[in-house]
Amino acid sequence: MEPPARLVWIDVARGIAITLVVAHHSIQFLDGNGWSVGPLPAISALLATFRMPLFFLVSGVLASGIIARASFSALFWRRMALLIYIYALWCLIRYAWFLWVPWPFDPAVSPLGDLTTALILPWSGLWFVYGLALYMALAWLMRRLPWWVQLAAGFVVSGLFATGVLQIGAVYTWRSIGTYFVFFLLGSLASSRIRALAGRLTIPWALLVAGVFVVGCVVFALGPLHALVGYLVSFAGAAFGVALAVTLARWGPAARAVGYLGQRTLPIYVTHVLVVSLLAWVVPTDLVPAAIAVLLLIAISITASVLLGELLGRVGGVYSLPAPVGRFARTRSAPAT
Repeated sequence: MEPPARLVWIDVARGIAITLVVAHHSIQFLDGNGWSVGPLPAISALLATFRMPLFFLVSGVLASGIIARASFSALFWRRMALLIYIYALWCLIRYAWFLWVPWPFDPAVSPLGDLTTALILPWSGLWFVYGLALYMALAWLMRRLPWWVQLAAGFVVSGLFATGVLQIGAVYTWRSIGTYFVFFLLGSLASSRIRALAGRLTIPWALLVAGVFVVGCVVFALGPLHALVGYLVSFAGAAFGVALAVTLARWGPAARAVGYLGQRTLPIYVTHVLVVSLLAWVVPTDLVPAAIAVLLLIAISITASVLLGELLGRVGGVYSLPAPVGRFARTRSAPAT
């Protein structure tokens, strides 16, 4: 069994991924509000093969123990209940926020969409939280199957979503949820192997993985079969993300700084869009070069999200379950053995 201790590189990996998510949304909102962003959207599109595969792979690694050994009741009350609550709460918060902050994108994916269907049609950027709860339930239901059957099924289903062969609704959210399921499943099923390989990673191997990922990105950007190639390159992206995280985790300052963010991904994830959307709207267009604007948005939105997390995290029901529900959850969730 994998050791219970939380490994530094896992927090670093989460910190890298959440920073790239904030960068992606910063570029999106600047572009949507009329900034001259140049090649930044194309660069962000390339990084899509890296940020979310890494995020879900590491999430699967962290959830592997409880999925394999706990009852569904324990899984639900220890992990899924919080995700479902956060999704519902922050759907309402985003709805209220974007009543007065302009939404510069397709109305079909606006937080002003139909709240009554949000639990079956995740139409906002909160799809990550929704998908993570769904992945845990699916992985638990599949846990008795041979590992290779689970991975094969996950690879095929995710590939069908990634290439657009299988589609639910007209917006990107269900496609994203379907595409990244295999990475969560891989992290869950291969948790011990991934941890062991990470512990033995050397610089030459890290450089080799980085080289494979870079070549894959070039093929993805220039070659045919764009969606299929992008899906396949995402596996190299997830491996590169682990290699990068392990390498940075061995350097004290980076491990502390990036790992600090990795331990606070939930408040950063649900809050940063509010800050980014406001600043991209109120700051005059092209006041500074777009690259600098993106860096400033990343720094300000992450700082604000962390501060709000520290302040409001002490108040039950904002980034955690309400106190009565939390107490009930603790009584219902027997520890995994």
